[in-house]
Amino acid sequence: MSLPLISIVIPTFERENYLESACHTASNQTYKNIEIIVVDDNSTSSYKNALDNIKHLNIKYIKRNKNGGGSAARNDGIKAASGSYIAFLDDDDTWETTKLEKQMAVITDEIKAAHCGYRLKSNSKVRIENKNVITLDDLKENNKLASTTGLLCETTILRKLMFDDTLHRSQDWDLYLRIAVITPFAYVQEPLYIYDDGDHARMSNKFAKLTLNEYRLKLDMLKKHKNTLYTDAFNKHVAELILPSLKDRKDKLTIFKFCVEEIGLIQTIRYLYKISLKKFLQ
Repeated sequence: MSLPLISIVIPTFERENYLESACHTASNQTYKNIEIIVVDDNSTSSYKNALDNIKHLNIKYIKRNKNGGGSAARNDGIKAASGSYIAFLDDDDTWETTKLEKQMAVITDEIKAAHCGYRLKSNSKVRIENKNVITLDDLKENNKLASTTGLLCETTILRKLMFDDTLHRSQDWDLYLRIAVITPFAYVQEPLYIYDDGDHARMSNKFAKLTLNEYRLKLDMLKKHKNTLYTDAFNKHVAELILPSLKDRKDKLTIFKFCVEEIGLIQTIRYLYKISLKKFLQ
């Protein structure tokens, strides 16, 4: 009996120097029935040299005619996939060679999606959830599954749902919440990929430069799922998105009032105290 075909979707934008490594990561899997789909999100630079170097891998290369972001690129990959399952690989991340094999081993008739633990590239810390099945209730608290580089899911589910490319952040968590309505996630309790978290370490500095309207856009995923997430979880994520940048902003009162509008005065003060205490203890 032949193994199901897995389509590996690799979105990329202006990073030709990453692509060869990502494609070799995909091709070196111990699970061999795969196809590799590279979706170029309308880069201005040419990928010709990289593609020439990996032409022996039979890459399916798609170039979008306009830049739409990672989610739009992944959606094009979903549409182009021939496999029964789809896995996603960011071009700056790396898979362990057994990732797909171990994830397919935990797919069942009842569970049509899988995820796994990971290792941070910046400091080699390992993050693994203490469950072998992640449900919708688990995801109502936070994004326990992290990057889509760890995701494997049945193609029919992904084609039904697709990434919401109108969101300005947390598109992965949004998708996981919607997948979990259809199927729980089998979770392999091993670090099966290395996650490049370089930009995330500087996130608070980036947020300190946002306008109020840009902040509102960053909240769109949380507000989309406000009635799904636990109330405490919603408040916590809103506060942790807004309040950490206060120390670097001149418009502190405006940002404080904005947080009050979203989660109320008591919750804003509560989380401001928690965040301040955490920074003091570090």
